[in-house]
Amino acid sequence: MSLMQAHGKLLISAEYMVLHGSQALAVPLKKGQRLQTIRSGDHRLFSWNAYHEEDHWFSAEFNPSTLSVVATTDREKAAYLQTLLKACIELDPAFQSELFDWDVETRLDFSPDWGLGSSSTLTALLAEWADVNPLDLHFMISEGSGYDVACAITKSPIIYSLLDNEPHYQPVPFNPPFADQLYFVWLGSKQPTAHHLEEMAGQLNPDPELTETFSTLTRGMLEAGELSDFRILMEEHEAKLSELIRRDRVSETRFPGLHGSVKSLGAWGGDFVMIASEQDPAALYNYLDNLGLSCRFRYKDLVYEG
Repeated sequence: MSLMQAHGKLLISAEYMVLHGSQALAVPLKKGQRLQTIRSGDHRLFSWNAYHEEDHWFSAEFNPSTLSVVATTDREKAAYLQTLLKACIELDPAFQSELFDWDVETRLDFSPDWGLGSSSTLTALLAEWADVNPLDLHFMISEGSGYDVACAITKSPIIYSLLDNEPHYQPVPFNPPFADQLYFVWLGSKQPTAHHLEEMAGQLNPDPELTETFSTLTRGMLEAGELSDFRILMEEHEAKLSELIRRDRVSETRFPGLHGSVKSLGAWGGDFVMIASEQDPAALYNYLDNLGLSCRFRYKDLVYEG
């Protein structure tokens, strides 16, 4: 029996643009996913059970020889898991023997509806179990940038970029002095992130100057020492990306009269936003309650800092 763990993620800057070579700031989270292997009682079946806290939210049984789905509670999720398992075996054929001897249980620390990385943490966990490179596994099955998988396996915030379609990331010390004035708020609907980001990114054709503009914004956010400076960069990022992807800023559509700045994180229109505000937390929470936004976190309650 073994237990593995991977971190969830949030993309702070360069959403969409990271696929075109811009540097992005991303943070691993204290919340993530765990994978435990359990000695199998039936070598004819490979069983998978997934839990969110104590809720059983997915299960599947596979033929370990063929990886065909024998039974499942969700055909779409089972097909995705099947794709991951086949890719692991393609990277290391010896891994298939594990499926005859072990079953798996996974546990998410966050709701799968939140978009914090249920897929990327799964990729990282399976890569660890199969002893293969997690980013190699990611790029076999996805056209996403891979920043989320890098977050899953790192222990600090990172700057992530794709150079000549190759992933590069390095740990950075992002622990701003105004962290207590940063909040993450769930908008209440999960975006189909991978498909949406790939679709939107495919419609963009940024020139090198614009790509560098977002890298500059990323570096500025990383280096900002004052909340006022950070807010200016957030708002400039939102304005430039809004113009590029031709979508309204979330500040205009969801947060009227906010005492602070708000920025979309990841795919626009769902999942989480980041708020920077000097407002008293109780007053801010009352404002969010009135908008029906009760799922929120302080920066230091959510971001993993090693």
